[in-house]
Amino acid sequence: MTKSEKNKLLTTNTILWLTAVVIPFALSLAFASAKFPWPLILPFLFLGPLLASNGMLSKAIGQTTEDLGPK
Repeated sequence: MTKSEKNKLLTTNTILWLTAVVIPFALSLAFASAKFPWPLILPFLFLGPLLASNGMLSKAIGQTTEDLGPK
């Protein structure tokens, strides 16, 4: 993996974290007056982006191919 690929993964990871925080907040404001129990569902909205974030971080943590050098 090159440094540019790693930077792209880390940028996407940041976007996923922001999505995981903003979407539940926006939905809680939008549906605050609804009779549906939104506080019970909001934590589950975090799971998708955060699990995707874990996958991206596990790829980005590895050493870049540029750092390995020729063998």
